[in-house]
Amino acid sequence: MFDPRVLTALRQAGDQAFRQLTLVEDELNRRFADSEDAVSALMLAVASGEPLLLIGPPGTGKSRLIRAFCGLTGLLDETDPARDHPDYFEYLLTPFTEPSELFGFYDIPRAMKGELVRIDSGMMQHAIVVYLDEVFNGSSAILNSILAFLNERVFHDRGMRHPVRLECLLAATNQIPEAPELRAVFDRFTLRCQLRNIEARPESLGTLLRKGWTETYSRHRALPDCADLFARVANFRGVMTRMTSEGLLVPESNHPFYRSLAQMVQQARQYDLSEMSNRRLVKMVHIMVMHRLYRATRAEEPLDAALSLGSEQLTLIPRYFLDLEDEEIAYKLERVAARA
Repeated sequence: MFDPRVLTALRQAGDQAFRQLTLVEDELNRRFADSEDAVSALMLAVASGEPLLLIGPPGTGKSRLIRAFCGLTGLLDETDPARDHPDYFEYLLTPFTEPSELFGFYDIPRAMKGELVRIDSGMMQHAIVVYLDEVFNGSSAILNSILAFLNERVFHDRGMRHPVRLECLLAATNQIPEAPELRAVFDRFTLRCQLRNIEARPESLGTLLRKGWTETYSRHRALPDCADLFARVANFRGVMTRMTSEGLLVPESNHPFYRSLAQMVQQARQYDLSEMSNRRLVKMVHIMVMHRLYRATRAEEPLDAALSLGSEQLTLIPRYFLDLEDEEIAYKLERVAARA
């Protein structure tokens, strides 16, 4: 699908960032019980820059997982909750949340002089990582701003476009939205991951209580080797953009991989598990590429190993790319992926 030599070169460009993500992933899995899928989705979101939506009932650890990640990477100081964290922005949206709560209120003294200037230090447009809890509770104005963040990496303010620092947008919701006006925003979250309460089994409860107790009542520090993670990721994405612009990193028009991909897309549409929009398909393959590169580093494959997409990447479809869950259909999709 892609030139294996180009994927190898791209993996080499991102190897240090992927190694840092490996450290973060291992630490999060050590700290959280039964959250491997969510942690893996988070690593893919960081590597690719694609937005991630965590779905699950209250108390399943969605927010805690995001904060733990930001603490490990130095965006948030978990030992001093009162300390400012300008690179990380978090907010719980309600139907009454005003845009100024996210983007900054206007300076009243200057407004009285006829100048509309926002006091925007530490607000959403200046953060590297943004986490929005109960994201679909936002007003239409807020949701439109989120779409601009995701699609254009800009903040629209009174007819002016301001670039934002966003590298990774993360969100959470208790349930998947059904309202038609929310589907456009939902579709923009390329990665979706379900979190559930732990099973009522002695061994599962024991693991939860041991890890959950430590997570709740101890202090956690950043990983010293991961302070520059987002700088490395940004450099890696720059290499990817350059390779694409030069015509090196471009999917082939005809490849055997497409047969299995087409079959899985057709089944997802047939059973109404996802419309699999054109935009979504392109972004899915982007994440599949990131997954293959990251797995190569994670598995300590030789740096010069030829890389290609395969069945492991196709299994991401039932794991992270569907609108709805269906265990029976997910099993069918996994069987198609296994034959790729």
